[in-house]
Amino acid sequence: MKYFALYCLLFTLVSCFGNKNESGVLKINAPEGSTLKDEVMKNGVHFYSIKWKRGNEMTSVFMISQWPVDMSSSEMAPSVQKIAENTFAATKANGKSKIEDDAKIQYSEISEEFVSGNVAYFEHTSERGYQRILSIHMVSDGDVIWNGQFSGSKELFKEAMNIFKTMKPQSE
Repeated sequence: MKYFALYCLLFTLVSCFGNKNESGVLKINAPEGSTLKDEVMKNGVHFYSIKWKRGNEMTSVFMISQWPVDMSSSEMAPSVQKIAENTFAATKANGKSKIEDDAKIQYSEISEEFVSGNVAYFEHTSERGYQRILSIHMVSDGDVIWNGQFSGSKELFKEAMNIFKTMKPQSE
């Protein structure tokens, strides 16, 4: 019993350090009915994309890659907000998609076993009449900040957000 506190401390330390991702490479499980592509860019950074194609719908895509700028995880929420606001304004100005007058950007936190961060998203109607969601997400695994987006059907948005639950360091 006198070593119980020591065992608890060791277990906590091992648990914390066991999730390190110093290599900056993710293991992602693609949802059923989708395809995962892992491209290594010229600079060695992995760019992950997951695509769904269902019936006559437009393709839905979830993308994520290492954020190219050194920054603290405390800067993620304001960065997501700024990117989302700029994307919302550009989508509205483009005129190809319809955004309702009362549409607002929704903000949420992501908190999973290996990654945590922020997501911002809004709904729009594509020029072909499909209800779509466009989201911007930024998460940290404690070593690497990951940034990306989802563009796809409302039905697949929840499924896309569940991808964060499957993320682990490639070494596991």
